[in-house]
Amino acid sequence: MNQAVLRQLADVFQRLAEDDATRGVLVRGAGNCLSAGLDLREVASLDREGLGSFLDDFDAAFGAAFRFPKPLAAAVHGHAIAGGLLLAMCADFLALGAGDYKVGLPELAVGIAFPRVAFEIARTASPARALRRLVFGAELHSPASLFDMGVGDALSAEPLEEARRVLATACGRPAAAFRLAKASLRRDAWERVAAQPPAEREALMDALLSSKQAFLPA
Repeated sequence: MNQAVLRQLADVFQRLAEDDATRGVLVRGAGNCLSAGLDLREVASLDREGLGSFLDDFDAAFGAAFRFPKPLAAAVHGHAIAGGLLLAMCADFLALGAGDYKVGLPELAVGIAFPRVAFEIARTASPARALRRLVFGAELHSPASLFDMGVGDALSAEPLEEARRVLATACGRPAAAFRLAKASLRRDAWERVAAQPPAEREALMDALLSSKQAFLPA
């Protein structure tokens, strides 16, 4: 996920939210990987001003996905790491495919601090014990292990079909009622994201700038 992709994500989710013909959205990977997360080479190349712009686009992209008012399902059938897993965690229904691939939030292992929107997404999608393990453990897990921790709504040999089935059901129900229920479930998290103080953003940039040699890929 480079800055251009983040901008595309924000634009797509905003347009689909406003499109009356769109009842819901399914997120999936086109190949054998949903996403391995941010483009760390690009992040490591940025100075403070550039990093601020990158974080603005990160917040816009993930904020648009997290605040998407319509039914959102995700089908994970390959690696979903860091930002990749966070994108899937934005979904109202997350189907994990049974298989030999890795999922997790390894940010702290390489010195990546969590932007507030990323943390709130993970907190909303994870039971408290799983959240601590994912964040502080900073390890990669099998999809079965992630599901056993309480993350995800289904572990299936056919995650795409499972996600489509649930999404079709949700899209067939009255949209206004769904929108209100989703807002009620996520309102506290949305408010915490909106209330981020400027000092926290500065501390986040300090942490990223001080650690960027550690997460620069070889």
